[in-house]
Amino acid sequence: MHFPLPTFVPGPVATVIALILFAYYVAAPPLLRSWRARQKRRLAPKGRTPYATGFRHAAWCLLAEVLAVMAFLGTARSVSPVDIGWAPVVLADPEPLGLLLVGAGGLAVFVLLVVTVARSNLKLLQHVRSGELPPQVSREELLELPRERRELGAMAGGYAVVVLSHLLVVYTVLFPVLAQATDSALFAVLALGLLGGWQYVGHGGGMIWMMAVLTTAGLLVYALLLPGSLLVPVLLWGGYWTVVLGTARALIGLPIPQNARPLHPVEVTMLDADGNPVERPGQGALDR
Repeated sequence: MHFPLPTFVPGPVATVIALILFAYYVAAPPLLRSWRARQKRRLAPKGRTPYATGFRHAAWCLLAEVLAVMAFLGTARSVSPVDIGWAPVVLADPEPLGLLLVGAGGLAVFVLLVVTVARSNLKLLQHVRSGELPPQVSREELLELPRERRELGAMAGGYAVVVLSHLLVVYTVLFPVLAQATDSALFAVLALGLLGGWQYVGHGGGMIWMMAVLTTAGLLVYALLLPGSLLVPVLLWGGYWTVVLGTARALIGLPIPQNARPLHPVEVTMLDADGNPVERPGQGALDR
């Protein structure tokens, strides 16, 4: 079994709903970036991070997305449990073998990136406990992480909402519609992978690249290796956000040190009474 499946026929109304959700996913990142900036300025004098406010806002957005997805499924002409990820975990057809290998590669890339993030975060914690941050780490970003249990709980709730939103909109609606419209699961995966990176505009190029690769890899697993089951994407994304949340939890109560200042070599040139450079022992004369 491989996507697109013949059991899925969205129909005109469901297609319009899918287009609205696609437009929403494209327009939301810059709007949310502006909203977060305003929240940061408003809450800065109180010394709190805006995770609790962000979680409430994300929960309302998730409710709207759930209603839109329900309308999508209710107006689709033909839809099966496999089309929307409610099938049991089954390995995809071995033919063509190349597609199965690409799906397995997506799983390997996702796991490798999560392990890399976990190792990087462990090194960061070691630096924080040693009392000195490496120059490439932003102290300001660490200070914005939760500094109390309540904010950490709001952060965890926000991550859960992110996973649910991603699975509902991207996997249940956008992927099957795009795969059916283009007759290519690979094209749908690549397009939605780019959209996954776009969701993190304003968080830095590294984060955009990371989320684009993770989104692409997760969809490859879903489309080509273990099609029709959302269980594996839930576990994959849950693993990634658990690593991020575990790092934030470990930082609670730890003083955030200053960044280490890189030492640059300083060369001193001695001058004689006439203002000419003095030749150093063992070196040739200067400017001959």
